[in-house]
Amino acid sequence: MRIRGKLIASCFALSLAWSGLASAGEIVLGNLQDLSGPTSVLGNAVTRGAELAVERINAAGGFKGDKIRLVTVDTKGNVQEAIKAFTRLVDHEKAVSVLGPPVSNIGLAIAPIANEKKVSVVGSFIDPRVTVQENGEPQPSMFLIQPTSVQYAEIIASYANEKLGFKKFAVLYDQSNAFAVSMLKPFKAYIEKKGGTIVAEETYTKSDKDYRAQLNKIKAAGADVLYVPNYTQDLVITVKQAKQIGLGLPMVSGLDAAPPFASLVGDPDAANNIYFANNFSDSEPQLTEVRNAYRAKFNEDPINKAYLGYDKVTTILKAIELGGGATGPQIIAGLAKVKDVQGTTGVITLSPKTHQPVGLSMVMYKIENGKYKEIGRYVPESHK
Repeated sequence: MRIRGKLIASCFALSLAWSGLASAGEIVLGNLQDLSGPTSVLGNAVTRGAELAVERINAAGGFKGDKIRLVTVDTKGNVQEAIKAFTRLVDHEKAVSVLGPPVSNIGLAIAPIANEKKVSVVGSFIDPRVTVQENGEPQPSMFLIQPTSVQYAEIIASYANEKLGFKKFAVLYDQSNAFAVSMLKPFKAYIEKKGGTIVAEETYTKSDKDYRAQLNKIKAAGADVLYVPNYTQDLVITVKQAKQIGLGLPMVSGLDAAPPFASLVGDPDAANNIYFANNFSDSEPQLTEVRNAYRAKFNEDPINKAYLGYDKVTTILKAIELGGGATGPQIIAGLAKVKDVQGTTGVITLSPKTHQPVGLSMVMYKIENGKYKEIGRYVPESHK
């Protein structure tokens, strides 16, 4: 039977190439996720993606005969629960590496413990402080497999400015949201460095549900485009109220404009002329194969965090090969050497200086009259 897709083929190659583990053994991977708290939708998606990867690798004979065992612990979205859970995974379950959550505050909390125990955490937390210390040195045990908030904001800014040709930008963001704030500064800095201008900067807070006053100010400012780095529900309100006041500006946003955003808006005229950056392409063969397997196993479509869960498992296994073994320090050494690993979300190379991805492109989409149109992968020249 011919194996389809570079991603699965590379996993099988790893299982054949590795010879540093005892035969018929077991590799324990920890999985630290919110399964029941405020970010449980994300945590459950990461977990299902990881479970699928482990199931497929084990079904193909494991990692040179050694089975992968995934041990998942619920953080409940709580920092103290996460600290206890991480300690349990390492000390009691003997996890040699841990799949981290897509939540930066938990990443920041467990980093000192992971460094002390010399056990790697491979996560999707986008706050750069999780992977790089204040002195500029990398957090020894913390690794990221998606762009940081800085990289992410710069990708969106570069595309809007250099590909779409926008020069005058307005911004509307939730000033009480750490994610939105983290996406603002690098975006503004990039636009201004490239000769663009921010002609309006309007804010709101989490409790606000009426943005029409801010949108009217933006309407009067003469902007070419509106940048909205906000959560999905806020975006739904924004586009509906923009239509109400006759604000016809194109918008640029992040992952929160991905499905099911347009269907939540429910109005094709409002969910229109919106560009955003996503982690993956629906059309690429390495993702298509995993998506079909995910649908068959869970009877639902995967969201982007599921693909990241899958990639975390395969990246750790590649690190075991590169590091020469499956101890905590060996995996840390191997992760710093990860280069050109084909993941579902792109080609993954981790910088030994930052423990962050290098040159990882994102996939640009446009929403036209409520329909999603894939444009293609994009990465700024400065990121290559």
